[in-house]
Amino acid sequence: MKITIFTSNSLRHKYLANSLSSLVDDSLIISECKKSDDVDEAEDSSLIDEHFKLRFEIEKKYFSDNEFFIGNTLPLMYKEVNLKSTFDAVKKFNPDLMIVFGSSIIREPFLSLLEPGRFINLHLGLSPYYRGSGTNFWPFVNEELEFVGSTILHIDSGIDTGDIICHVIPKIELGDNVHTIGCKVIQESVKQISKIISLVKQNKELPRTKQWKTNAEKYYKNSDFNEKILLDYKEKLNHGLIEKFLKSINYPKLCLLK
Repeated sequence: MKITIFTSNSLRHKYLANSLSSLVDDSLIISECKKSDDVDEAEDSSLIDEHFKLRFEIEKKYFSDNEFFIGNTLPLMYKEVNLKSTFDAVKKFNPDLMIVFGSSIIREPFLSLLEPGRFINLHLGLSPYYRGSGTNFWPFVNEELEFVGSTILHIDSGIDTGDIICHVIPKIELGDNVHTIGCKVIQESVKQISKIISLVKQNKELPRTKQWKTNAEKYYKNSDFNEKILLDYKEKLNHGLIEKFLKSINYPKLCLLK
Protein backbone atom coordinates (compact mmCIF):
# COMPACT_ATOMS: atom_id res chain seq x y z
CA MET A 1 0.00 0.00 0.00
CA LYS A 2 1.16 3.53 -0.80
CA ILE A 3 0.11 6.80 0.87
CA THR A 4 0.70 10.47 0.17
CA ILE A 5 0.73 12.90 3.11
CA PHE A 6 0.23 16.65 2.65
CA THR A 7 1.65 18.37 5.71
CA SER A 8 4.06 20.97 7.11
CA ASN A 9 7.46 20.75 8.79
CA SER A 10 6.98 21.10 12.57
CA LEU A 11 7.72 18.19 14.88
CA ARG A 12 4.03 17.28 15.15
CA HIS A 13 3.81 17.02 11.37
CA LYS A 14 6.97 14.91 11.12
CA TYR A 15 5.72 12.62 13.91
CA LEU A 16 2.45 11.93 12.10
CA ALA A 17 4.09 11.47 8.71
CA ASN A 18 6.80 9.17 10.07
CA SER A 19 4.39 7.11 12.16
CA LEU A 20 2.05 6.50 9.23
CA SER A 21 4.86 5.94 6.72
CA SER A 22 6.13 3.08 8.85
CA LEU A 23 2.81 1.25 8.36
CA VAL A 24 2.83 1.07 4.57
CA ASP A 25 5.02 -0.14 1.72
CA ASP A 26 5.82 3.33 0.44
CA SER A 27 4.96 6.97 1.15
CA LEU A 28 5.35 10.37 -0.47
CA ILE A 29 5.40 13.32 1.93
CA ILE A 30 4.53 16.75 0.54
CA SER A 31 5.94 19.16 3.13
CA GLU A 32 5.31 22.89 3.15
CA CYS A 33 8.32 24.56 4.76
CA LYS A 34 7.32 27.14 7.36
CA LYS A 35 9.10 29.13 10.05
CA SER A 36 9.97 27.02 13.10
CA ASP A 37 8.69 27.60 16.65
CA ASP A 38 12.22 26.81 17.87
CA VAL A 39 13.05 28.78 21.02
CA ASP A 40 16.50 29.57 19.62
CA GLU A 41 15.04 31.24 16.54
CA ALA A 42 12.41 33.41 18.25
CA GLU A 43 13.74 36.86 19.14
CA ASP A 44 10.65 38.48 20.68
CA SER A 45 9.78 37.81 24.33
CA SER A 46 6.07 38.69 24.23
CA LEU A 47 3.55 36.46 25.95
CA ILE A 48 2.43 35.11 22.60
CA ASP A 49 5.97 34.19 21.56
CA GLU A 50 6.55 32.53 24.92
CA HIS A 51 3.33 30.56 24.39
CA PHE A 52 4.61 29.10 21.12
CA LYS A 53 8.11 28.53 22.47
CA LEU A 54 6.53 26.39 25.18
CA ARG A 55 4.61 24.46 22.54
CA PHE A 56 7.88 23.70 20.76
CA GLU A 57 9.56 22.51 23.97
CA ILE A 58 6.64 20.24 24.84
CA GLU A 59 6.51 18.83 21.31
CA LYS A 60 10.21 17.94 21.61
CA LYS A 61 9.29 15.75 24.61
CA TYR A 62 6.28 14.08 22.99
CA PHE A 63 7.69 13.72 19.48
CA SER A 64 11.39 13.09 20.06
CA ASP A 65 13.43 11.37 17.33
CA ASN A 66 11.34 13.02 14.62
CA GLU A 67 13.68 15.79 13.51
CA PHE A 68 13.54 14.52 9.92
CA PHE A 69 11.01 12.86 7.62
CA ILE A 70 11.78 9.18 7.03
CA GLY A 71 9.79 8.76 3.81
CA ASN A 72 10.29 10.12 0.31
CA THR A 73 9.81 13.85 0.76
CA LEU A 74 8.97 16.67 -1.64
CA PRO A 75 9.69 19.95 0.21
CA LEU A 76 7.79 23.06 -0.89
CA MET A 77 9.47 26.36 -0.07
CA TYR A 78 6.25 28.33 -0.39
CA LYS A 79 2.87 27.84 1.28
CA GLU A 80 1.28 26.56 -1.89
CA VAL A 81 0.66 22.90 -2.46
CA ASN A 82 -1.54 23.22 -5.55
CA LEU A 83 1.23 23.37 -8.11
CA LYS A 84 1.19 21.42 -11.37
CA SER A 85 4.62 19.97 -10.58
CA THR A 86 3.34 18.72 -7.22
CA PHE A 87 0.22 17.25 -8.78
CA ASP A 88 2.28 15.50 -11.43
CA ALA A 89 4.55 13.99 -8.76
CA VAL A 90 1.62 12.68 -6.74
CA LYS A 91 -0.17 11.34 -9.80
CA LYS A 92 2.98 9.49 -10.87
CA PHE A 93 3.38 8.08 -7.35
CA ASN A 94 -0.20 6.74 -7.61
CA PRO A 95 -1.10 6.44 -3.89
CA ASP A 96 -3.90 4.29 -2.50
CA LEU A 97 -4.75 6.88 0.16
CA MET A 98 -4.01 10.59 0.59
CA ILE A 99 -3.92 12.28 3.99
CA VAL A 100 -3.88 16.00 4.84
CA PHE A 101 -2.56 17.39 8.12
CA GLY A 102 -1.43 21.00 8.42
CA SER A 103 -1.01 21.92 4.76
CA SER A 104 -2.65 24.79 2.93
CA ILE A 105 -6.08 24.23 1.39
CA ILE A 106 -6.13 21.44 -1.19
CA ARG A 107 -7.92 22.21 -4.45
CA GLU A 108 -8.61 20.57 -7.80
CA PRO A 109 -7.30 18.59 -9.57
CA PHE A 110 -6.04 16.91 -6.38
CA LEU A 111 -9.58 16.48 -5.05
CA SER A 112 -10.52 14.25 -7.97
CA LEU A 113 -7.28 12.29 -8.19
CA LEU A 114 -8.48 9.28 -6.19
CA GLU A 115 -11.81 7.53 -5.95
CA PRO A 116 -14.22 8.87 -3.27
CA GLY A 117 -13.32 7.85 0.26
CA ARG A 118 -9.59 7.68 -0.33
CA PHE A 119 -8.65 11.30 0.51
CA ILE A 120 -8.91 12.27 4.17
CA ASN A 121 -8.13 15.28 6.36
CA LEU A 122 -7.06 15.49 10.00
CA HIS A 123 -8.65 18.60 11.51
CA LEU A 124 -7.48 19.58 14.99
CA GLY A 125 -10.74 20.42 16.72
CA LEU A 126 -14.14 18.78 17.02
CA SER A 127 -16.31 19.56 14.01
CA PRO A 128 -18.98 20.87 13.79
CA TYR A 129 -18.58 22.45 17.22
CA TYR A 130 -15.36 24.48 16.87
CA ARG A 131 -14.29 25.88 13.52
CA GLY A 132 -11.65 28.23 12.21
CA SER A 133 -8.42 28.90 14.09
CA GLY A 134 -7.24 27.65 17.50
CA THR A 135 -9.96 25.05 17.74
CA ASN A 136 -8.27 23.27 20.65
CA PHE A 137 -7.28 26.52 22.40
CA TRP A 138 -10.65 28.25 22.63
CA PRO A 139 -12.34 25.41 24.56
CA PHE A 140 -9.90 26.26 27.39
CA VAL A 141 -10.94 29.91 27.35
CA ASN A 142 -14.62 28.95 27.22
CA GLU A 143 -14.19 26.28 29.93
CA GLU A 144 -15.47 23.59 27.54
CA LEU A 145 -12.76 20.94 27.54
CA GLU A 146 -15.31 18.38 26.34
CA PHE A 147 -14.85 20.02 22.91
CA VAL A 148 -11.09 19.35 22.74
CA GLY A 149 -10.00 16.76 20.20
CA SER A 150 -9.72 16.19 16.47
CA THR A 151 -11.92 15.20 13.56
CA ILE A 152 -10.86 12.90 10.74
CA LEU A 153 -12.85 13.89 7.66
CA HIS A 154 -13.43 12.94 4.07
CA ILE A 155 -11.93 15.91 2.27
CA ASP A 156 -14.13 18.08 0.05
CA SER A 157 -13.90 21.51 -1.59
CA GLY A 158 -14.80 23.34 1.64
CA ILE A 159 -12.71 24.05 4.73
CA ASP A 160 -13.17 21.23 7.27
CA THR A 161 -16.70 20.64 5.96
CA GLY A 162 -16.42 17.06 4.71
CA ASP A 163 -18.27 14.05 6.04
CA ILE A 164 -16.90 12.76 9.34
CA ILE A 165 -15.03 9.47 9.57
CA CYS A 166 -14.46 9.75 13.30
CA HIS A 167 -13.74 12.07 16.20
CA VAL A 168 -10.69 11.67 18.44
CA ILE A 169 -10.72 12.44 22.17
CA PRO A 170 -7.53 12.70 24.28
CA LYS A 171 -7.14 11.51 27.85
CA ILE A 172 -7.06 14.70 29.91
CA GLU A 173 -5.18 14.49 33.21
CA LEU A 174 -4.23 16.73 36.12
CA GLY A 175 -1.20 18.85 35.21
CA ASP A 176 -2.12 19.07 31.53
CA ASN A 177 -2.22 22.31 29.56
CA VAL A 178 -3.24 23.23 26.03
CA HIS A 179 0.12 22.05 24.64
CA THR A 180 0.31 18.66 26.37
CA ILE A 181 -3.29 17.93 25.46
CA GLY A 182 -2.60 19.06 21.90
CA CYS A 183 0.21 16.51 21.65
CA LYS A 184 -2.06 13.81 23.08
CA VAL A 185 -4.67 14.66 20.45
CA ILE A 186 -2.11 14.12 17.70
CA GLN A 187 -0.90 10.85 19.19
CA GLU A 188 -4.46 9.53 19.45
CA SER A 189 -5.23 10.78 15.94
CA VAL A 190 -2.30 8.77 14.57
CA LYS A 191 -3.74 5.66 16.23
CA GLN A 192 -7.11 6.25 14.57
CA ILE A 193 -5.59 6.94 11.14
CA SER A 194 -3.62 3.71 11.56
CA LYS A 195 -6.98 1.92 11.87
CA ILE A 196 -8.19 3.73 8.75
CA ILE A 197 -5.11 2.58 6.84
CA SER A 198 -5.90 -0.97 7.92
CA LEU A 199 -9.46 -0.61 6.57
CA VAL A 200 -8.14 0.70 3.24
CA LYS A 201 -5.71 -2.22 3.04
CA GLN A 202 -8.75 -4.51 3.35
CA ASN A 203 -10.52 -2.47 0.65
CA LYS A 204 -13.29 -1.60 3.10
CA GLU A 205 -15.44 1.51 2.84
CA LEU A 206 -14.63 4.18 5.42
CA PRO A 207 -17.39 5.46 7.74
CA ARG A 208 -19.15 8.61 6.57
CA THR A 209 -21.40 10.88 8.65
CA LYS A 210 -22.60 14.24 7.37
CA GLN A 211 -21.86 17.13 9.72
CA TRP A 212 -24.93 18.24 11.63
CA LYS A 213 -26.27 21.61 12.69
CA THR A 214 -25.65 22.54 16.30
CA ASN A 215 -26.37 25.53 18.53
CA ALA A 216 -22.98 24.90 20.18
CA GLU A 217 -20.99 25.83 17.06
CA LYS A 218 -18.30 28.50 17.53
CA TYR A 219 -15.97 30.07 14.96
CA TYR A 220 -12.68 31.92 15.63
CA LYS A 221 -10.19 33.77 13.46
CA ASN A 222 -6.42 34.22 13.95
CA SER A 223 -7.10 37.87 14.84
CA ASP A 224 -9.18 36.77 17.86
CA PHE A 225 -6.03 35.47 19.57
CA ASN A 226 -4.14 38.11 21.57
CA GLU A 227 -2.27 38.60 24.86
CA LYS A 228 -5.47 39.42 26.79
CA ILE A 229 -7.04 36.12 25.71
CA LEU A 230 -3.82 34.27 26.50
CA LEU A 231 -3.83 35.71 30.04
CA ASP A 232 -7.45 34.62 30.40
CA TYR A 233 -6.47 31.07 29.40
CA LYS A 234 -3.60 31.01 31.91
CA GLU A 235 -5.79 32.32 34.72
CA LYS A 236 -8.46 29.68 34.15
CA LEU A 237 -5.85 26.93 33.89
CA ASN A 238 -4.24 28.06 37.17
CA HIS A 239 -7.62 28.19 38.91
CA GLY A 240 -8.57 24.55 38.47
CA LEU A 241 -9.95 24.30 34.94
CA ILE A 242 -8.70 20.72 34.51
CA GLU A 243 -9.93 19.68 37.95
CA LYS A 244 -13.43 21.06 37.29
CA PHE A 245 -13.64 19.24 33.96
CA LEU A 246 -12.56 15.89 35.43
CA LYS A 247 -15.26 16.11 38.11
CA SER A 248 -18.05 16.42 35.56
CA ILE A 249 -17.22 15.10 32.08
CA ASN A 250 -20.08 15.47 29.60
CA TYR A 251 -19.07 14.95 25.97
CA PRO A 252 -21.22 16.20 23.08
CA LYS A 253 -22.54 14.05 20.23
CA LEU A 254 -19.51 12.36 18.62
CA CYS A 255 -18.64 9.80 15.94
CA LEU A 256 -16.14 7.25 17.26
CA LEU A 257 -14.35 4.62 15.21
CA LYS A 258 -14.96 1.10 16.50
